[in-house]
Amino acid sequence: MQTLIILASIALISTSTLANEPSKEKLVIDRDGVKIWTYKVPNNPMMNFRASTELESTLSGAVSLVMDTEHASEWAPNTGEILILDRNDQAGTFTLRMDLTFPFPFKNRDLTVMGQLNQASDGIVTIKNELIVDPRAPVRPNFIRIEHYEGLWQFKSLKSESGKQTVEVTISGYIDPNGLLPISIANRFVQWQPFEMLKNMQRYVKTPRYQQATVQGVTEL
Repeated sequence: MQTLIILASIALISTSTLANEPSKEKLVIDRDGVKIWTYKVPNNPMMNFRASTELESTLSGAVSLVMDTEHASEWAPNTGEILILDRNDQAGTFTLRMDLTFPFPFKNRDLTVMGQLNQASDGIVTIKNELIVDPRAPVRPNFIRIEHYEGLWQFKSLKSESGKQTVEVTISGYIDPNGLLPISIANRFVQWQPFEMLKNMQRYVKTPRYQQATVQGVTEL
């Protein structure tokens, strides 16, 4: 059975709160059908980002790919083990712990997230996520626990010029990786980690595993 997931990208890096007013977004990557915008928050030396692409997919197919924790590490860079703590498909809610792999010599991170899947009256599907503390996922000695995170996935069904069904996927949010991590490395991830992730989605979503999938609470338009 497919399980809900929020891919807590290490690219979504910020040490500030969403209440701060961001600077104007700058388009920094426009390649292979993927666009990445970055922006700064006052008093924060690291970048935040918004990333978007279009997938040749049904709406359920795109959502089901993001929900498939078993195969997430195959297409989502820096994703390790994902432990589902609880899930309610009827309510569209889930709680999970996710491990994030960092390159040597930096220590791996983890975080515990509660998420909510919704489909609005206009058909747009969102998965909104926030970091929580859960006793079922205690701090482990080999990981640095992330303490500040929020994320949002958005899926919008479109029609391409050829008449094929496509889905616009947008990711936004922030995460403070905690611990010692050079700003230069953090800012590089801001651009290239979501770029590689969305580019991989373009290919993986076309498989029958996802194009034949249905997602409870998601209606095709």
